[in-house]
Amino acid sequence: MPRYSVIITRDVTESTIVMVEAETPEEAKTAAFEKLHESSDTEWELDEGSWNKGDSYVTGVDKLP
Repeated sequence: MPRYSVIITRDVTESTIVMVEAETPEEAKTAAFEKLHESSDTEWELDEGSWNKGDSYVTGVDKLP
């Protein structure tokens, strides 16, 4: 019987907190993204419940030799 390698994917979300000073919420968003992009050591955490709420789906199937 043929054998297959099947990739099953599940989408999850992660979050991080970026502290900024700004005059308005819009400026805070912009500053936070700028700070994030400048950072090389941002720590991300898996959002609570994210690991088991997304539907799984197949993203690849390869027949093995």
